Amino acid sequence: YLRINGFNNQNRIKGREYRLYLPLYNTVRWLEVGVLTNAAFNALPIRQEKPIIVYGTSIAQGACASRPGMAWTAILERKLDQPLINLGFSGNGRLEKELIDLMAEINAKLFVLDCLPNLTSPDMEPEETKTRIIASVTLLRQKRSGVPILLVEHGGYTDGSINNKRQEYYTGVNKLMKQAFRELKSNGIKNIYLLTKEEINLGNDCMVDGTHPNDLGMVRYAKAYYKKIHQVFH
Repeated sequence: YLRINGFNNQNRIKGREYRLYLPLYNTVRWLEVGVLTNAAFNALPIRQEKPIIVYGTSIAQGACASRPGMAWTAILERKLDQPLINLGFSGNGRLEKELIDLMAEINAKLFVLDCLPNLTSPDMEPEETKTRIIASVTLLRQKRSGVPILLVEHGGYTDGSINNKRQEYYTGVNKLMKQAFRELKSNGIKNIYLLTKEEINLGNDCMVDGTHPNDLGMVRYAKAYYKKIHQVFH
């Protein structure tokens, strides 16, 4: 978050606030921002609100968005006007205990677990997927008892209607997610929520390669999250 102050023709100070989004995948080695010589350029104070923590896959990281600000996490942060920490890892959102432990160190407003797209591989046994979901929620609840947890289903593949195997991948993990969600609630775990594939509502025009959302898909994701988060916090 940056503020630039300059002077208009009447020499009256005016300011603008900007958000600078760094590349989603490329590593930044250096960065320069140019302003007029008579302008002041200052970083805004770090916001003090509790952040929303998103643990996910390349979809959360922002793969295939046309520019960094079009990742659904970036869109959602703007819509909510809330700090959001993006823990999206391309190919590696697998609900690993080490990441859950790190998440639990943060005094968060909301924990989001959106890892099912990386838990569909043949080497991941169905029961292991379900076990990881339950273990992740249980650990977060033990360490951050009052923080809401949002579980997210697989958004699906646009080629699922013509590729039975691909359809089985996402329907299978979504079934496991529903089972885990019911078990957690029946075991007395409170303040947990579920965002379903139907609520995400991705259509045939929403993906680049059948897997990763384009800008339209990113907007759909952000809208679904926005609506669900408002339900969580009433």
